Amino acid sequence: MSNTGQKGITYLKGQGVYKVTVGWKGKVVTRYVRGRYRTDLPKAVRIRNSLEKALGKPRTSEILRSFGVAQGKVWRRRPSKAKAKTRRKAKPKARVRPKAKARRRR
Repeated sequence: MSNTGQKGITYLKGQGVYKVTVGWKGKVVTRYVRGRYRTDLPKAVRIRNSLEKALGKPRTSEILRSFGVAQGKVWRRRPSKAKAKTRRKAKPKARVRPKAKARRRR
């Protein structure tokens, strides 16, 4: 989780470094940038932008998913909830009365 307000950039207070993480199409690249909390944030942003260019990730401030590939594995999308609701539900089975027990004669 980012604590800087920037996508993929986290400041680690105990170590005095920024952790810059960029993921795209199953690859995750992490770099550590030494610096002070607010003064060296632009330096971390520049490194993040260069990593995104190197991976070929589209430039945006939003978080993107590389559809079809996650952690190096190919996956399929689940059907949307709207499609799931339109499916026909199975008709309830007719209730069958239990047979009456035969009475024993004495």
